[in-house]
Amino acid sequence: MHIVLGAYLLSGTPGYRQAGVHQYARQLLHHLANGDRPEGLRFTALVSPTATAEAPRARDPLFAVRTASRTTELPLSRIVVEQTETPHTLRALQADLYHGLGFVAPLRAPCPTVVTVFDLSFITQPGAHRLLNRTYLSLFARWSCRRAARVIAISEWTKRDLTHHFGVAPERIDVTPLGVDHHRFKPMPPDEIATFRAKHGLGNNAIFYLGSLEPRKNLPRLINAFAQLHAQHPGLDAVLVIGGNLAWKYDAILTHIRQLGLGERIRLIGRVSEEDLPKWYSACAVMTYPSLYEGFGLPPLEAMACGAPVVTSNVTALPEVIGDAGIAVDPTDAHALAEALRRVLSDAPLRAEMRARSLARAARFTWERTAALTLESYRRAAS
Repeated sequence: MHIVLGAYLLSGTPGYRQAGVHQYARQLLHHLANGDRPEGLRFTALVSPTATAEAPRARDPLFAVRTASRTTELPLSRIVVEQTETPHTLRALQADLYHGLGFVAPLRAPCPTVVTVFDLSFITQPGAHRLLNRTYLSLFARWSCRRAARVIAISEWTKRDLTHHFGVAPERIDVTPLGVDHHRFKPMPPDEIATFRAKHGLGNNAIFYLGSLEPRKNLPRLINAFAQLHAQHPGLDAVLVIGGNLAWKYDAILTHIRQLGLGERIRLIGRVSEEDLPKWYSACAVMTYPSLYEGFGLPPLEAMACGAPVVTSNVTALPEVIGDAGIAVDPTDAHALAEALRRVLSDAPLRAEMRARSLARAARFTWERTAALTLESYRRAAS
């Protein structure tokens, strides 16, 4: 059985495009290429010519990588490749099944399809997206899901959204949570944490956020919550470190930070390297992720795998990720967010308890399980 994977959202360009969807594609391809899988399957991954370095180097000749004729890292170019070039490629490869790893499959695919949907924020949060992305996904993701043999949702929340907004029958949806690389994301030794904190001037009460700078991530309220925390509890000597790439509609966020005049108390560090990310998670006193809408939420999971206490939102899929390990608050309530951060920063026994719960919770999520559940979706689609 020849399974072709449309990994067009795999990105070779450092920046916001290497966020959750990219990480999913990279990890899934790696585990399908190099992990255990049933006999009788072969795979071809379709990637952008600019992303070949991110594709797996398979030990197995039954896993191949094929590049598109043009980059798929730009929206218009990706649409052209997905909808016009890919059907011809599938015929040439004699594909038995096509898996669209990012919301969409070719509408004229000559074989059965599976499509992975991360969230429907382009439907539920339209103002947080650019017009082209919103329009394309609203139409083509809907059509792709309705035509697909199976739809993979990365959370129960996304499954509910697919049923409610797209009318996809629940029995055609396979919930397949994302995973975490436990070889990379794990607690650092205390002496290394102390060295990292000293290098970056963090002290013992650093609050760390990681995510792209875009409206859905709710950064203005996080900044307001931090301003309240600093004004009411200056003795905590807290700093807010905002890591992540500039995405879209972020000017208001930058303006708001300047207007508060908190100087070095709020630090924008931009893109965080893969090497440094586990260090930031381990060195922070608390990781916060007050997003308004998430189909899953990889940063809180990665932070928990490093033993970080997490304060996040009590909406959409985030409670599914943190379980009872973190503190979940109303993301529209800056005061509640400030109070939750204060509790963690001022209570050492609570932090220790949350660290232990974080590690136990994160251990449940692995990319091996994600790959195994995906293979099960292929089996259902083929039958």
